[in-house]
Amino acid sequence: MMLVTDSGLFSLRLEPNALRLLILRLPLTPKRFSPMLTRKTNDNDEEYIPMSSSKKFRKLLIFPAIALGVVIFILLIRSSQKPKRDQISEQPRAVRVIPAPLLSVMPRAIGYGKVQPGQVWEAVAEVGGTIVEIHPDMKKGSLLAKGAILLRIDPSSYDLAQSRGEAGVKELQAQFRELEQKEKNIRRSLKVEKSSLELSRKELDRRLKLAKAKIISGSAVDQEEKRFLAQQAKVQDLQNTFDRIPAQKQALSAKISSARSRVKDTRLDLGKTTIRAPFNCRISKVNVELAQYAQPGKVLAEAYDIGSSEILAQMPLSLIKPLVEQGEGKPIATEVDKEMVMKAFGLSAVVRLNMGGETIEWKGRFSRPSETLDPQTGTVGMYVVVDNTYRQARFGVRPPLIKNMYCEVELRGRPRPKSVVIPRSALHQGIVYIVGAQNRLERRSVTVDYSQGDLISIKKGITPGEKVIVTDIIPAIEGMLLVPQTDNNLLKSLIAYATGEAPVK
Repeated sequence: MMLVTDSGLFSLRLEPNALRLLILRLPLTPKRFSPMLTRKTNDNDEEYIPMSSSKKFRKLLIFPAIALGVVIFILLIRSSQKPKRDQISEQPRAVRVIPAPLLSVMPRAIGYGKVQPGQVWEAVAEVGGTIVEIHPDMKKGSLLAKGAILLRIDPSSYDLAQSRGEAGVKELQAQFRELEQKEKNIRRSLKVEKSSLELSRKELDRRLKLAKAKIISGSAVDQEEKRFLAQQAKVQDLQNTFDRIPAQKQALSAKISSARSRVKDTRLDLGKTTIRAPFNCRISKVNVELAQYAQPGKVLAEAYDIGSSEILAQMPLSLIKPLVEQGEGKPIATEVDKEMVMKAFGLSAVVRLNMGGETIEWKGRFSRPSETLDPQTGTVGMYVVVDNTYRQARFGVRPPLIKNMYCEVELRGRPRPKSVVIPRSALHQGIVYIVGAQNRLERRSVTVDYSQGDLISIKKGITPGEKVIVTDIIPAIEGMLLVPQTDNNLLKSLIAYATGEAPVK
């Protein structure tokens, strides 16, 4: 190494052992290592000059370290490999896709409501009296069969009234029979008296002839005429009596009918003292006790029919519209016709009850829509009826539908015409991502027909069978390279949901 000093140009030479020691044990002290300086003479000879000055030696110690660094740097450069230049290539993006299916979607709507009995019956006292009998199971919540005697009101007074009425009817009937017999008697008497009157008339005529012949006196004629007039009056009285009999019979007939009606009323009142269950029912209220007086019109008990249950499910109008098949704009009917209305709706129903994570289903029937919208939620009520839930009940497995149970109601319409359907997650503000030619992303604008839960029906924009991207790509760049992977599970669930085999989410 060449060094420039005040004395001239010097060359620094380091012994190998000194260099090794310098590397291993830097910094070195002047006592353990004394470097030599060489100076070239005019004859090109080297002259060694020892460095006696410690100050100069310390200044020169920096140069071996610099030289060592330079050597190491050169070695590193020579031993290193040149960086390889990679070829720039486009990285494809793996995405999940499904082929767009062409399906006939079954429109469905979900609503919720509470169970109410299909028919509620109030046992109202139609006659007054003391309660003398109550069914032993006449308690709230009890089940009673049709025709079972629930209550009995004291019938004594009504029995007596019925007996009096029947006696009155018999009396009037006897009078009627007596009048009929009188009519027969008068008819016979009238016939006899008319014959006597005819004889008296002939006798009067004979005497008048004799008087003209002056065979008898005029007084004899007068006496015979007097007897004739008397007989004539007698016949007239009998005739008048006979003529009044039909009216009397009619009056008696009316009295008999009235008496019979009173007997029937009394018999009805007597029947009303016994209150029976009109159908298989469950008792919900009991308002009377044994030996208590029941006034007419008082509600003694309340029960509801277990043969049918009714649910009023509230549903948004947006869900109701796809359920109803599009018509031609004609009125359903020119007059109130329930069958026409039901045919126009064409709905079926399924009722579900969630019990501790287990879902129980009943097949129901759509009954009618509500007469008004809910003013708070803006939903419309749809009445659904489920029949014979108690007959379908199984202990520990399937309960009956009980009043105020909160249930889910699914209404199903007629299958709609076939259309392309996609998952809701594949629609991005009116845009659907499609795998186009050469597996390039294509942003496609579509027209939505209607939506149902996680399903979207496409009216225009997608051809059946096209690969629809269901992965949420961020960012979605037009023309980006893709590696499509068909999601068969999603496709199966989409088909099951569209055809009604999977539950509505």
